Parts: sequence; structure tokens; C-alpha cells
Amino acid sequence: MDILFTQPDWQLFTNINTLPQQAGVSKHLLPRLIAKELTDNALDVDASVQVFHPDPDKEGTFVVKNLGKGFDASDEAIAEFFSIKRPLTSSKRFRLPTRGALGNGLRVVTATIFCLEGSLQVATNGRVLELIPQDDGTTSVRRIGEFTEEGTEVHVSIPNDYFYYDTLEWAGLALAINQGTHYQSKTCAHWYDSDSFYNLCLSTPEQITVQQFIPYFEGIAKSKVKHLVPQLNDAFLASLQREESETLLEALQQNSKYVPAKKLGAVGALEHFPGYVKILAEFDLKTTRGTHHATIPVVIEAFARINENTDKTRFFVNRTPIISDVDVIYSPKRLTVYGCGLNNNIDNHRLKNLPEIWVNIITPYMPIVSNGKEPDLSVLEDQITQSIEKVVHQLRRKITAQAKENTPQATLAKLPSQKQVVLQNLEVAIDKASGQGQYRYSLRQLYYVLRPFVMDATQRELKYQNFNTIITDYEFETGRDLPGVYRDERGTLLHPHTHEEIKLGTKNVERYHRPVFNFNKILYSEKEGFFEILKDAGFCEKHDCALLTSKGFASRAARDVIDLLAETEEELLFFCIHDADISGTLIYQALQGATKARPERKVKIINLGLEPWQGLAMNLEIETLERSSKKTPAQYVLDYDAVTDAPKPYKFEGQMMTRWEDWLKEYRIELNAMDTPTFIQWLDTEISKYDNGKVVPDEPYLKAAAEQDLQATLKSRIRAEILEKMDIERLVLERLTKEFPELLEKVNRLDLENQVRQKLENAPKNSWGKSFAEIMRKLLE
Repeated sequence: MDILFTQPDWQLFTNINTLPQQAGVSKHLLPRLIAKELTDNALDVDASVQVFHPDPDKEGTFVVKNLGKGFDASDEAIAEFFSIKRPLTSSKRFRLPTRGALGNGLRVVTATIFCLEGSLQVATNGRVLELIPQDDGTTSVRRIGEFTEEGTEVHVSIPNDYFYYDTLEWAGLALAINQGTHYQSKTCAHWYDSDSFYNLCLSTPEQITVQQFIPYFEGIAKSKVKHLVPQLNDAFLASLQREESETLLEALQQNSKYVPAKKLGAVGALEHFPGYVKILAEFDLKTTRGTHHATIPVVIEAFARINENTDKTRFFVNRTPIISDVDVIYSPKRLTVYGCGLNNNIDNHRLKNLPEIWVNIITPYMPIVSNGKEPDLSVLEDQITQSIEKVVHQLRRKITAQAKENTPQATLAKLPSQKQVVLQNLEVAIDKASGQGQYRYSLRQLYYVLRPFVMDATQRELKYQNFNTIITDYEFETGRDLPGVYRDERGTLLHPHTHEEIKLGTKNVERYHRPVFNFNKILYSEKEGFFEILKDAGFCEKHDCALLTSKGFASRAARDVIDLLAETEEELLFFCIHDADISGTLIYQALQGATKARPERKVKIINLGLEPWQGLAMNLEIETLERSSKKTPAQYVLDYDAVTDAPKPYKFEGQMMTRWEDWLKEYRIELNAMDTPTFIQWLDTEISKYDNGKVVPDEPYLKAAAEQDLQATLKSRIRAEILEKMDIERLVLERLTKEFPELLEKVNRLDLENQVRQKLENAPKNSWGKSFAEIMRKLLE
């Protein structure tokens, strides 16, 4: 038969391989953790706390000391307090904005001493006690000396080879942030939901009655205590039924006010952290059984500085560092906050050096996901992201302001703008980038030529985005592109019937000529993937329609092609398709409307969609945006919203929304939501509404084409007849037999390799083939 084993949870604390799962950290971090736990306990008693190594050479020995009133307990009671086997006991079960409330801290301290074969001494109230953890989970105590100082000292010693570096790091962080104002009042009934309040009642000592319990809550007047729930006054709290605890919580909430975040206190600005932001927030906790939900107030403080030694991000809950990692990953244009339930991006931090960021959260309750007190920060993801974003931007502004303060006023007054420097040196830079006009150049090359000019003149680095804006404004104001500039290929134009593809780069657009009577429509799509679908379906040939794409947002080259085609004499209709999202509406607007680089299109762009009202009518799959968009859709969407009889959008739940602008900020529909048959049918239907028929040249062109075709056909036929009568093949063979041996003899006398090399020296741009051909032509002269 199988043996069913039973193991008390305290035994998991006595094994070095299972202790980490109870503590929430790996083995090598246990000493660092217990130093923090002892420091937190000391700070709960008195703000004057010292943590130090008595012997700097011994990382494994440290002391935590406070100047409080000391342990008011017997030797045996103190030993019980440091016992692994004791039940999960805590004085912090009330929800208050104070440090840890699991009651696990001292069990982890004692267990670490036991597992790592260390020693533990507590000096308090006149004596020094040695506490010795036992195999059975209890702790024995031995008085080993006298203690004449105030407060309490806890001495910990563990063999050095067990220790990781920076044993006191977390303890030091707890001390560094221990300042500001603290919450001085009682717990608030509105901070509890039905489930948590019932569990609180069950965990109270058996002898505590309801009447004794009520005064522990903020806002309950003494005169109301007896009359709040008179039927329960003498009932023992731990014996209440769930319905009775529900009645008690309802009475407490109805007779007290909610305590908001502004009363929780704050750390305040820290010395050496120029950036500081405070945000007040709250979140709701829903109950699963019962009717009362909790509202939890929160203060989020973010601190930022440039620290040459570290750019690590630290998170604190109620002024103590969390032991789980929250990482901030930096990239050139954004930073990503990740860990403990967070996964969010902050755009455009624009800091040259990476900042060190601290975030402190003050709250009476923080959801945790392990015994190691790892917080679940997802309930505050938006507020935490907002605080980091604000403090980073504030730090950047202060760094900029400080740099200006350190720059002499006379120098500041003389500094020109970056735009002035770019435009003043533009011609010189173009000459350098192009080799005095011999070659083309890209905007990137021009940018790198101008960077030193701007740095020397303004003492600030020229960013490519700003440079691009300056050049775009300049081209708009002058009405022409920079001379000789080359822009990369950013799309493709496909001709029907021939399937010729033209890559849309600067040079190709400049050389482009529309084929005569090849197409009378052109369809712009933001997705290149539709090219092959439409080619295979014969769509281009059926509608005599060219295809145009520019990899997402309409590039300048694509708009140039539209302008170029608009100036041709042949009739041409322009169509646009795009996703049903805000970016899609803006793509159409960019094609049709004016930009800084180009005036408004000379032709009318016909917008086929996909629009959200079309997608919903077709029952296409709808995507919910991960985050609400802050962009505004194109003007035509806003105009459509103003039409009184236009259909209104809706959410998945069926709730009506009044504006398509609001719908687009929450949802989107992709063109790819249509399968290929549906897409082809939809596009055929939409384009047929404007169809101007197949391409047919006018009568004069057809007459001229007929004349050319007849002449070419007759010439070919007559030439073949004459050659046949002359027996041309025989004549060619006779001449070849006579002349070829003579020429071959001349070739054999030549040193061809040297002659080719000599020609290449005189004309290095030629290929060997071209030089060889010149030698052979001369031989035949």
C-alpha cells in the first residue's frame, strides 16, 4: 500500500534546499534578505537604526541596532518569537501602510541561521541572549552577558563562504528611504472586502470580542462602539459566522469615512535625486463571497538621478525594497518596464545617460504572489508607468536647465538655433556629401556632414529627427527637393499585363515614364502582400489597374509617382485601400492632402476603405487595442460622425458608442481579416462603383498603330522573300571560309591580355569586356 506522508510547513524552513521557496530568494541571497528583515523590524520600533559589520573583513557578521524601548518579554518569550515552529504570527494583520505583514520575516531569519550553521544573539533590556535553533523547530536560549545600552542589538554571524557580496545592500536601501511623513491613524474599514475581513476576524485571538475589536478602526466614535452592532457586542470575533462578519463590516463602513491616499504620508524628495514625482491613486479589490468590495488608496513616488555607478531600477513597498526584480530595459527611443506583473513601454525618454530610478509605493494593502512577498504590481501598471515617465522627463528638464545654468550667459546669448546652423551650412555640406556635385548622396550622409557644424555652434547634438524636420520645412518653403539627393526605395509600382515592377527610389521616380495605354486605374495599398494575391487573381488585367505600395505609411516617393502620373494626358483613377484603424485613415489623408514636403494632390484619391463601418457590416474579426490610442483619426472620420443617419459603432458587449472616433481608439480591423475570395470580391465590388472600363486608345492612335503594324509586317515579309531569292546563306558561307582563317591568324599574333590591361589603365571605368570588344572591332576594320 502507498504511504501517505504528512509534513508541517515549518519543516520546509529547516532545509537549505526548500527554504528559498519560503523566503522568495535563492540561497546566496538569504543573508542579504535577513539583514533587510531585521532592519525593517528595527525601523518599525524606532527611526534611529544602524546596520554595520563589526569587522569589515568579515562579510558574514553584521549587527542591526535601534534605540527603541527593547524587547519587553522574558528570555523564553524572545526565544519563542525567533522560533521556526511557531504559528504564522503577526501584529500587522490590520491593513496599514507599514512594512511586511506576513509574519514570515523572523522565521526566515532563524531558519537561515539554522541552515547556514550561523549564530544569533539578541541584546536587549540589560542582557545578551544567545538563540540556538533546534532540529524540532524550537529555539533554545542562553543568557551569555549583560547589556548596558538602550534599545536592541541583533548580532548575526554566518561562515563567510556562504555569503554573496553586498550583504547589507537591501538593508541600506531601507535606511536610505526611511524619511518623510508616516500614517499615524488606525486602519480603515473601507480598505477591506468581505473575504479579507472575514479572514481577519478568524485570525484574531479567541478572547477578543466584537466590542473590543471595533475601536481599532478609524473614524468610529467611542459613543458609537456599543450601539454599532449591539447583537454582536459580546460575541468572540474568531467565532463569527461569515454572515455576522458581513454585518459587522457593513456597520463599520457605514459609520466611518474612507481614508484617501493623501493621508497615507510620503517619503518626499530624496537628497541627490533631482527627479521626484508623487501620484495619488487607488484600486478596487472585488470580493468573491459577500457584497462588500475594498477600495485601496495608493501613493506612488518616483525618484530619478544620473548615477555613473548604476542604472538599476529599485522598487519599494512602504519604504522597504522588494526582493523581486523589476527591470527597465532601455532602447534609443523607449524604455520598457518589466517584472512583478508590469509590462509597459515609455516612449521618447531622450536621456543621453541612463537614469537610476527608485519607485516607492505606500499602501495599506499590496497583493502578493509568494511567501517571499513578491508584489503583484499589475493593479497599478498605468499609474506606475505614468510616474516613471513623468520623473524621467522631469529629470531631463532639470539636467538641461542645470547645463544652461553652467553655461555663461554671454555664450548662451550668442548660440544660434540648430535650424539656423543647418541652413547656413547646407550648400557647403551638399558639396562635401556629393563630391562637388559629382555624385548623389543620401540624407543620412548629409546629416553626418552637418553634425559637427551644429555641435560646434550650439554645443548640442543634432538629432536625425530634428534634421529631417528642418530639411522637410526647407524643401516645402523652396518648393523643390535638395539637388542631387537620393532617397531609398520605399515601395513598388506594378504595371498590369507586363507585370513590370518599379522600385520607388529617387532615381527610379525621376526616370519613370508611364507606359502608353497600359492602365487607367492605380490602386494604392499599404500592404505589399496583396501584390501577389491580386496578380494571381488577374485583378490587374481585368481592371487595367496598376498597383502601388510604400510599406505602410505613404512615402514621399509614392506621392511623387501619383503627382507624376497626374500630369499625363491619359485618363487615370486613383484608389486607396487600408486597414480600418487610425493609421489607415491617416494614410489616405496623407495621400490626398498637403504635407510639408508636397502640396495637396492634383488628383482626387478615391478612398475604398476598409472603414470600420464596412468591416462591422461584413462581420469581420475585430481586434482590441492593447492600449487606447491617443491619436485622432483623419478628418473624414470626424465628418462621418457628424452625419445624423450614419450607422453608429458598438463594442463587443453590445454597448453602443456614439462616435467612430472613439471606436477607432479602442479597436481595429485589418484587411487581412478577409480571406482571399472575400477580399477579391470586396475589391471588385468597390472599384466597380467607379469603373471607367478597359483601356482603349482613341481612333487616331489606333489608326497610327495600324499603319506602323502593317509597315513592320510587310517589311519583314519582303525582307525574307528577297533574302531567300539571293541565296544569302550560301554567300555568307563563302565569305566566311575565305576571310576567317586570315583573321584568326592575326588574333594568334596578338598579346590580348596585355592589350586589355593597357586599355583598362587608360579607361578604368570600363569592364574588361568593353575593352576586349574595342580590340576586336579594330581588328575587323
